[in-house]
This record gives sequence, C-alpha cells and structure tokens, in this order.
Amino acid sequence: MKKNLMIFLLILVSSCALLWAAGEVEGSTDQELEKVDFLLNWKITGDHAPYYVAQEMGWFEEEGLDVNIIVGQGSGYSVQAVDSGKADIAISDAPVPITNREKGAKIKIIGIVFDKHPNCSYFWKDSGIKTPQDLVGKTIAVPATDGHKVMWPAFAKQIGVDPESVTFVNIEPAAKVSALGARKADVVFELYTGKPFMEKVIPPEELGYFVWADYGFNAYAHSYITHDDTIAANPEMLKHFLKAVYRAWEYTLNNPEEAIEILSNYHPINKADYLANLKVVMEFFQTERYKNNGIGYIDPTRIQETYNLVDQYQAELSFPVEECYDDSFLPDPMYKYNF
Repeated sequence: MKKNLMIFLLILVSSCALLWAAGEVEGSTDQELEKVDFLLNWKITGDHAPYYVAQEMGWFEEEGLDVNIIVGQGSGYSVQAVDSGKADIAISDAPVPITNREKGAKIKIIGIVFDKHPNCSYFWKDSGIKTPQDLVGKTIAVPATDGHKVMWPAFAKQIGVDPESVTFVNIEPAAKVSALGARKADVVFELYTGKPFMEKVIPPEELGYFVWADYGFNAYAHSYITHDDTIAANPEMLKHFLKAVYRAWEYTLNNPEEAIEILSNYHPINKADYLANLKVVMEFFQTERYKNNGIGYIDPTRIQETYNLVDQYQAELSFPVEECYDDSFLPDPMYKYNF
C-alpha cells in the first residue's frame, strides 16, 4: 500500500512539474520577443499605417520582435536618436544620414521607403511666388530638425540662390498647416504627400506649391536607417524587421482603406483625410524600379545620385558611397507592388 502511494505521489509530482514547465514556456513567449525601438520620421501620417498593420497582424511578433513605435520629430532628430542609441531603427530622408556620416555619425541606410522624392514648398498664390528662385527674401516656417531644412542648402545651391537668403521661422512639427493657414510665414516646407491636409485649411485654388524633384532634386527620400554597431551585432534583427515592414507595405499599398482603418485603432485620425494622404503617398511607390525589383530596393545608381547631391551641394564627402548603405537586410524574395 505504501509502495503504491509512493508511486502515485511520484507520478503526481512529475506531472505537476511537466505542466509547470509547459506553462513557463507558454507564458514566456512575450519575454522571448526581442525589443526594438523604431522611430518614425514625423507625427502620424498616412504613410505610417504599415507599421501599425504589422503590429495588428502580428507580423512583428511572427518575426520574433516586440516593436515600440515612437512618433518622430524630423530626419535630423532621427539621425541623432539612432546615433546616440535612443532608437534602434528610424526613418530619415536619405541625404540627412549621408551628411551626418561625414560629421561622424555611424549611420547607414538599410532600405528605402519612397522611391521618388516628395520634398515640397507650399505658399499662398497671392504671395507672388512662381518659381523656387522667388523664395529669396521670404520667411519659411519649418521645424529645426526637419529634413527639408537640413537639405535646403543643397536645393538652394541647385537652383542658384544663396541658402542664407531666406529667413527660417521655427515651428512645432504639428504646426505646418496652421502656420501657413494663419500666414505666420510666407512659405512652409512640407512633403507633397501632405497636400490633402493643406487643402483642408487653404482653398485648393489659392494654394501654390512646387515639388523640389521637378527642379533637379534627384535623391532618395524616406529611408530606414540604423547604427553601424547594430549592423555588426544584430543583423538578424534587421532582416526580421524589414521583412515584417515590407510585408506590411505590400498589404497597405494593395489595401489602403483597411490599412487606414487599422491606423485609426491606434491614433485618433480623420480616416477620410488620412486615406487621401495615403493615396498620394502611393504615387511615390509607382516606379519601374519598385515594380521590377521590389519595395525597398536600393538602386546603386540612385544612391550614387543621392551621394553626389550631398557631396556637390551640401558637404564634401570623404568616404566612398558604399559606406553609406547596406542592402543585405532586404527581404529575399522582395515584396512587390503591382500597380
């Protein structure tokens, strides 16, 4: 009897131990996810929907990642945050990390977002501005760390004007539309993708604008950046992150309404306005490069043009172009947008 009782107790203890171990494994899933701090380039806009799509669909988790999405403050801030270790990955206009690498920042581009550059200048038509050269003597409202301001010297030299010939008015990132609407400055630098928001405050027939790319600003725009140390120490994390992100971009480009609906679950937005914004964004993905090679593809010729623009107009570069990017973390095969 005692022997049977002893056997029963041993079986009971063993079973409990197995159940406890299984519970530990099951319950530790979240702890096993790798934490990643991902910094956006700006306040929430339609082109940020993919990151919340990846979150909602569980694609980050599927890749073993616990991604903390942080609202951004401009490309300059993105570079500073990644270089100082405040973020693991960030979004930045491509020329900004290249310029800052020359200054000592250990930052590389690892993927592209927009395949065409959307930098734009907005103004009231009655301001008398017709061409970029008419910005001379004007006041321009833009946040201090905004990519437009960082890249203005290069664009100014391209169009043949002195970069110091304008007066900058510092504003908060969220104040661009209101600053122009209230005429706190003659011009506001904002992406062309922000046009739907501008037209909510300024009647379309009274809103003037020009896109920098139409005047020779041929460079990559939004890109994913990370630190050299992260590349060396954690390449697999970067691969998993980009796989989830570009998978989400493919979904967003093919299902914009659903993507904006998901974004609205995380941020209080006007869905109609943000959908209009996203549909303008989609134009910057409709290129032969992306169609043939996949979303996020880094074209060596285009990256060289971006490098040359910085070198010629912004800061003389002392490092080879190969040091400013690394395309080895892109998905294989790459996700495509069949527009």
